[in-house]
Amino acid sequence: MTINWRIVRALGRRDLLMYFSNPTGYVFITLFIFLSAAAAFWQERFFLNNLANLDQLNTVFPYLLLFFVPALTMAVWAEERKQGTDELLLTLPATDFEVVLGKYLATLGIYTVSLLLSFSHVLVLFWLGSPDLGLMLGNFFGYWLIGGALIAVGMVASLLATSTTIAFILGALFCALLVFVDAAAGIFSRDLETWLVPLGVFGHFGDFARGVVTLSGVLYFLSVTGLALYLNVLLIGRRHWPAKADGIAWWQHQAIRALALVVAVISINAIIGRAPLRLDVTAERLHSLSSETHRLLGELEDDRPVFVQAFISPEVPEALVQTRADLLSLLREIDAVGGQRVEVAIRETEPFTEAARDARERFGILPRQVLDERAARSSVQDVFMGLVFTCGAEEQVIPFFERGYPVEYEIVRSVRVVANTERKRIGVVGTALELFGGLDFQTMRQNRPWPVVEELEKQYEVVQVTPATAAEQDVDALLVALPSSLPQGDMDALLPVIQSGVPTLLLVDPLPIIDIDQSPSEQPGANQNPFMQQQQAPPPPKGNIGAFLSRLGVQWNPSTIVWDAYNPHPDLASLPPEVVFVGRGNQNANAFNVEQPASSALQELVLLYPGELRQAAGSENVFIPLAETGVASGQLFYQQIVQRSFFGAQLNRNLPHVPDGERYVVAAMVVGESANDNASEADEPDETETATDTAATASPLRVAVIADLDFISEQFFQLRATGPTNLNFDNVTFFLNAMDAVLGDEAFINLRSRRVKHRTLERVERQTQSFIEQRTADEQAAEAEADAALAEAQARLEEKVAAVSERTDLDAQTKQIMARNLQEVENRRFETLEANIETEKQAKIQASREVVEAQIRGIQRGIRTFAVLLPPIPVFIVGVWMFLRRRRREKEGAAAARRLRDA
Repeated sequence: MTINWRIVRALGRRDLLMYFSNPTGYVFITLFIFLSAAAAFWQERFFLNNLANLDQLNTVFPYLLLFFVPALTMAVWAEERKQGTDELLLTLPATDFEVVLGKYLATLGIYTVSLLLSFSHVLVLFWLGSPDLGLMLGNFFGYWLIGGALIAVGMVASLLATSTTIAFILGALFCALLVFVDAAAGIFSRDLETWLVPLGVFGHFGDFARGVVTLSGVLYFLSVTGLALYLNVLLIGRRHWPAKADGIAWWQHQAIRALALVVAVISINAIIGRAPLRLDVTAERLHSLSSETHRLLGELEDDRPVFVQAFISPEVPEALVQTRADLLSLLREIDAVGGQRVEVAIRETEPFTEAARDARERFGILPRQVLDERAARSSVQDVFMGLVFTCGAEEQVIPFFERGYPVEYEIVRSVRVVANTERKRIGVVGTALELFGGLDFQTMRQNRPWPVVEELEKQYEVVQVTPATAAEQDVDALLVALPSSLPQGDMDALLPVIQSGVPTLLLVDPLPIIDIDQSPSEQPGANQNPFMQQQQAPPPPKGNIGAFLSRLGVQWNPSTIVWDAYNPHPDLASLPPEVVFVGRGNQNANAFNVEQPASSALQELVLLYPGELRQAAGSENVFIPLAETGVASGQLFYQQIVQRSFFGAQLNRNLPHVPDGERYVVAAMVVGESANDNASEADEPDETETATDTAATASPLRVAVIADLDFISEQFFQLRATGPTNLNFDNVTFFLNAMDAVLGDEAFINLRSRRVKHRTLERVERQTQSFIEQRTADEQAAEAEADAALAEAQARLEEKVAAVSERTDLDAQTKQIMARNLQEVENRRFETLEANIETEKQAKIQASREVVEAQIRGIQRGIRTFAVLLPPIPVFIVGVWMFLRRRRREKEGAAAARRLRDA
């Protein structure tokens, strides 16, 4: 088929000039930019998430087009028919397809101009932070494709109507069929919804929203565009239709042809769309295999292939759709890259099938009941999403792939673990905090193992050891959680093992929230149930944890707790500063040590009431900070925070927080030569041994110390599993990185750290931080003023008592009685004054906080106003200018006509 592009360009130029010479066109473009900006920036969730992206706009963009596209296409054909120019248009020396194509390209050009002008949203994001430009381009390419498809659909509606109003309504209805097809089908039948979901725009548009240009998505939108343009050509050519052909109405012939074409296009999409061809345009390239994965797969042995069996449900609830798609896509890519080294078998698994029975009986994989918000008949759905990795006799099972799991890391790690039969052994030293679980004698309940143990078992062989037997166990590394709970004898037994060169990860904590009684400042058994004290022998006293760490080169005060006012999450603003957020936005360039593999790729940590680490005085070991607090931080004492009462321990939240300008180290690595000065003379080498042999037995000291235990508690594993967008913490990643780093096995650190960069609204954070600093200064001034008033009142009391004592006209007993009475009266006045001063101080602090909150809300309002109102202004001004110019021409034309009439 030959297309006369000169005619197509002429028709397109005609419609473009007509649109942009009319002020109405500028009004629509202005309204589109305004509504899209409002959807992107006006929602409260934009500031609560604190992320420089267009996620809020992506969720509503198809709905926005339900208004804009019909408004754009309603006059394409209806206005031509209304003005009677359609007959002239159709008599041009052009085919029906050329006419349709010219009008479509003109309308698409108008929409493209609208998108280009709305690219100001990205400029706003660059003004606020550092967005991923690749992701932005992927988003806008998706906007362009979905708009191009719906424009062709809207032109069909305009062709069927003689009025622009009716054309707008029909266009909105036709576009709504593609936007709401899955939701509408779910009202009648879940099976029908399942069949029609691929026909909706949301599933395909979601890939572009994540920054992935997929073949299936591009093919879908091009197919919708092609079918709609075909219908346009078909309806235009109906003027040439004969009444009947072979006894059948001609419109029935065309309907059958159109239906057959639709079926053919859907079939082609279903076949070609299965090809895992996609382009990852994001900066982190998270949706494609990394070079690290290629290297690890290339190291597998040809004669020991790894078999991967995936038991995955064919249909999953909406919350797991993307996880399932990513999982299947990466499995296919790994199958292609791994060649004969990796064999992947994907089994569609539904309950009560042979695949489900194999998953249950052979591998212990059971379906997970997942809430299905789309289902009309049931609230939960049984979902299979388990993976099995086997290589020879080795087997690794992931019973259920959670939504927040890093897909590539989990798969590649499991492949490597089963391929390398020799797994390193991690010895978990038993302390008062039982990571392996066990019976709690105070509550008489069986505690579950910590999730961190299960996470370690995915990569290592994990065994439980005691301090006394740690030296006898053949372990490659040690994990000691809460060593401060050990008695001195266990510390003395454990220290030589660490100093001998066994890599060790120590988790110390001045205030473990999970169990405050295990704090180093608490005496063992002091808060135990009195009945239990009668039944059990008192526990031994705790050892000197300060001296223990000092021998390793670390100075740690177990009674001080670090706080930091930096909090990048507005929806978590109610948390106390003792919940420390460590991130690069805390104005500390060394928040994470970029030269250390364990911390170089971290973005955000959350520590609960952590401690501070320093290099021990006189230590020759190298002290390497891994994570530090920001500039708005300080220290408090354990006795200030923890208050004991009849109801148990309570945390004092009403404490002054005055920054001291220090940046506190909360995690560090200690490296040095082995020096076990506790060795006995019997352990010294024989004189016949050479110096070379002695040196060969020495191992360098390698210890990682993290001053918090709660950062690996269960809630952070749950957050990691659910994968919320704005709470993507690196707690689990940092723990695993630290363990790998002390072992010297860094194969997975880079792969584990691959995740979406936490691109925050940096400008908002900086302005908010300045207000927080002002609030802190106001609170400090209120504290100082209150202290000065109390000191003055105390001085007056002491002055009056001293005046009575100095009187010479009274005997000693009378002076004592008068002084006591005066002191009692003044003490009552002092207590009243103290209460008034405290009330006034709290009122000033509350007023300062309210002012800061008002200032922060003012910042957000200013940004909303700038982002929503400013971009449409230039287009609006051009529209007004075009309107005035048109009115002037009309007046000039009318004046010329009157002059001709008068003449």
